[in-house]
Amino acid sequence: MPSLDSSTKKRKKPKNIKAALPGISEILRRFAPQIRQQQSLLIMSFLGLMTEIALHLLQPWPLKLIFDYILVPDFKTKIAELPLISGFSPVTLVTIFSFSLIGIVALRSFAAYYSVYGMALAASNVLTEVRTELYSHIQRLSLSFHSKAKTGDLITRVTSDIDKIREVTVMALLPLIANSLTIVGMIAVMFWLHWELAVIAVALFPLFIFLTYRFSQRIRNVVKSHRKREGAIAASAAESISAIKIVQALSLQDMLEETFANENRRSLQTSVKVKKLSAGLERVVELIVGFATALVLWRGVHLVLKNYITPGDLLIFVNYFRIAFKPMRVLAKYVGQITKATASGERILDILDRVPEVRDSRFAIHTPPLRGHVKFENVSFGYEPEKIILQDINFEVIPGQRIALVGASGGGKSTLSSLLLRLYDPTVGGPQTN
Repeated sequence: MPSLDSSTKKRKKPKNIKAALPGISEILRRFAPQIRQQQSLLIMSFLGLMTEIALHLLQPWPLKLIFDYILVPDFKTKIAELPLISGFSPVTLVTIFSFSLIGIVALRSFAAYYSVYGMALAASNVLTEVRTELYSHIQRLSLSFHSKAKTGDLITRVTSDIDKIREVTVMALLPLIANSLTIVGMIAVMFWLHWELAVIAVALFPLFIFLTYRFSQRIRNVVKSHRKREGAIAASAAESISAIKIVQALSLQDMLEETFANENRRSLQTSVKVKKLSAGLERVVELIVGFATALVLWRGVHLVLKNYITPGDLLIFVNYFRIAFKPMRVLAKYVGQITKATASGERILDILDRVPEVRDSRFAIHTPPLRGHVKFENVSFGYEPEKIILQDINFEVIPGQRIALVGASGGGKSTLSSLLLRLYDPTVGGPQTN
């Protein structure tokens, strides 16, 4: 049985954009049964999300109407182009547009609330089921696995790794989807208003995608190392505290403290590196968006002066960039957070994908009541296949008979008892009981 660390190292590194946010498709496939049970909540969240996006796109339009039809010298001529509101005075129209802006913001907040609430509830339900499955699976893994695994690391996977996925699902994944769809909608509206300004706005997107991909790759590798070190810290603390009598009796405190301090220092260095990469990606994105906004504003003013677009159209472009600025800046942050959660998800899958060495055969039947008749016939066993420690063991114990196993320490007495309890399966032969 390979160790946890070696199993993690064997996972393939991502080779394409789909795998850049590593293992997401694999995690979703593995948790699909639990996700399907939350369909109604997820549908509610999706409808709330789409409503929020539509209202987000609509939000700057009352300002456009004010700039294009009210704040103009020939108000009566311009407002006549909108028959539904042509009979209102400028003050009344400004009031209507102002209240409509408040209504849009209020409805968007309401839709966002239900979207986040539904996603949070669905994620909690799914991950509660996953945590239960993970705990049950660990309970059923063979003793050979538990003898090599570190208790603290297993506890970290059951607790903090699950919590990391739950937190990121609501705090990063949903906002990432919302912001991405909002940006796509803004681009579509900008092309509808004026293609030249839209081309300028999206010209730097390929650079943004490339830099995000490269940074996320580096963040993922560092995050996996960080999670591994956190597991080592937890394992070190759990092992020393559980054996505190021996530690104090043998005065091992200084040695264990030094070991813990070294692991803690390495974990801190890795954590700082993650923060450094995430901060660097956010600053790069901020620079790209700021540069694109300046270009759109510079070219947009020229188009307004030549009457190719209205001041309201330019206002829409600038507002969309103002609205998109924050989503695009934190998009990098979301990518980093999702990468961390994916690393946690992969650690969970490492456990769930393990098959117990000791398990019932496909056609196993329930054991009838035992009478106490035990027979070992040509039984051989080794904890490692190439190192046999019990060779051709033969004996029989009839009901009511008592026997004693004697021998030097390490002679195989405990191993023989473990085979009888089927904590291990023999390499050759097997005990028979009835």
